[in-house]
Amino acid sequence: MDNDYITHAWDRCTGQYRLDVNGAPELQRLDAGNLGRLLEEQHLFVEIGSAEMTRLIKQTLRFSEDAMLPSPDCTLLLLDAGGVALHAVGTELESGRDARYSGMDAGFIWREEYVGVTGPSLCLHDMKPRMVHREEHLFRNFVEMACCAMPIWAPSGALLGVIDSTYSRSGYAKSAYVSVMPLLAQLARRIEMKYFARNYQDHVILSVNRLNDYTDHDDEALFAINENGVIVAAEFALTKGTIGDAKGGLVGANLRDVFDVSLDKMLDDHHRAEKSHSRTLLRNTGRHDGLRVFSLPDKVSFTAVVNGILRNTPHSRDEASVQVHDSLLALSGDDAVVSENIRRIHKVLNKNISILLLGETGTGKDTLARAIHRASDRRDKPFVAINCAAIPESLIESELFGYEPGSFTGASRVGKQGKVMAANGGTLFLDEIGDMPAALQGRLLRVLEEREVTPLGTTKASPVDIRVISATNKSINDLVQQGGFRTDLLYRINDVVLSLPPLRERSDKIRLVETICQQECGVSEMEISAEVWNIFLGYSWPGNIRELRSVIRTALALSDGNAIRCEDLPERLVTGERAGGRVTTAPATTPPWSDSDALERNRILAELERHHWRVIDTAKFLKVSRNTLYRKMRLYGIMDADA
Repeated sequence: MDNDYITHAWDRCTGQYRLDVNGAPELQRLDAGNLGRLLEEQHLFVEIGSAEMTRLIKQTLRFSEDAMLPSPDCTLLLLDAGGVALHAVGTELESGRDARYSGMDAGFIWREEYVGVTGPSLCLHDMKPRMVHREEHLFRNFVEMACCAMPIWAPSGALLGVIDSTYSRSGYAKSAYVSVMPLLAQLARRIEMKYFARNYQDHVILSVNRLNDYTDHDDEALFAINENGVIVAAEFALTKGTIGDAKGGLVGANLRDVFDVSLDKMLDDHHRAEKSHSRTLLRNTGRHDGLRVFSLPDKVSFTAVVNGILRNTPHSRDEASVQVHDSLLALSGDDAVVSENIRRIHKVLNKNISILLLGETGTGKDTLARAIHRASDRRDKPFVAINCAAIPESLIESELFGYEPGSFTGASRVGKQGKVMAANGGTLFLDEIGDMPAALQGRLLRVLEEREVTPLGTTKASPVDIRVISATNKSINDLVQQGGFRTDLLYRINDVVLSLPPLRERSDKIRLVETICQQECGVSEMEISAEVWNIFLGYSWPGNIRELRSVIRTALALSDGNAIRCEDLPERLVTGERAGGRVTTAPATTPPWSDSDALERNRILAELERHHWRVIDTAKFLKVSRNTLYRKMRLYGIMDADA
């Protein structure tokens, strides 16, 4: 392995950053407030990354145990593109070692100017896989360590973050750790693929491989295709090496212009195969590439793409006659309030009407806002989100409206485009708008009224065309009455107000659990005991859907195989107080059922048990819809009416 990068890093740290090799690193850590806001912004990255990290650590420990080897002193660290540690997992943390001393904890900043020459700091700087062993570290604090770091790329091709594996008491030669790099590469690739799939979960996702080796994820490029067969996103960091096309020639192109196949034909082939289907495609350039369906949107039938509208797909309640776009249909669920929200959104989807989303933290406001954008006629334009609570008050004006060169001390010499103008033609999502400083509310109001943006440092206004979606977890009416939010601004953002119910009030908890399990590992492989269902349906879920996903992800990581048992759940769920309905094996009072009713109830109970309480599988076996099965479960006391 070429070590020139070590020499360059030492020169950079001692020369540019003036670090003293005889001193100690000045570890920097975000305070709790800023760390919390960052974790909120990066929740999807952390959610996917932490699950993959936990799985790798479990595999490593299991291998060591099976081989009767000492447990490795290994810590996996997930960092964002700015070098801030977002999540840590490993034997060092479990053994009680002081993670704060070594920086192996969330919030620490692993940039060169603070920690010198390390695996993660070099990976962040060079944006390449990097290994730093023992004395190659700049500071003595790290000389017992071996660090292996791998970049993780966002769908756009920008650096998303870094995954680092650090061995704190390294007694082996550097060559012994070379084998770690392929494992980290596979881990990073799994995170990239899942992150891409989750960001475009309402699209058909294709995987292209030029080697006809469909199991080699390192040589795979992913594409997100909309219902019209148009490529809306591609993994540019990998695409160029895989199919040889530049970024500009992919996004916006139709699938049949890049490959010799239409979306309808490909989906039809996939449907006939009844599984992930691969085929060799002759590209227009004469090269051969393999293409397979990587994933499909939830609730989308293979033959549903007709003139850009999804047909023959399941709808809840009486909405069968209403054709709802796929990105919204995937969220509609079986809850009456959520379904009504989707119905109302559909009516104003392509009208210049602002939407205000209200709901507790974790209820899915960000997810719904993105789905609205992807379902609208602005889908091919930018979706720009800004968290009004996460940006310092002194910066929020320049972030929203931009600034001209030299507008203030520290301003960029080339100026900066604001978030509002960046969303031109698309959607501006103002998250936590209830936390917007009062002084900024007036400027935002003028932008929404005049549809013009005036950056800081200039009097020249530029026209802007945006759809505004806002969200808050606060009572906006209380803020108005207290003088914390302008009434006239409220009237500009609340044309349609949608309240997202907390998870404890949703009637489709079972479907949500099944959906999340399917996203994490596939429902068909999942076993959930009746006792766990009882807990899931009875717990109050103060963290809402985000907490539910975290619990399921962690339970899957801790479980043996693909079965969730009570011992895999957090203690707060098992022993804490429960609110709402819960699964029962008998009703509180037995109604006067007929013999046929009793027979049907017993059969439903037996099939639920046999199918490990997987409602989808049970409904398919009984040849009824899930809604019908839910209704009968409530009727027969298998599930409380409020669950």
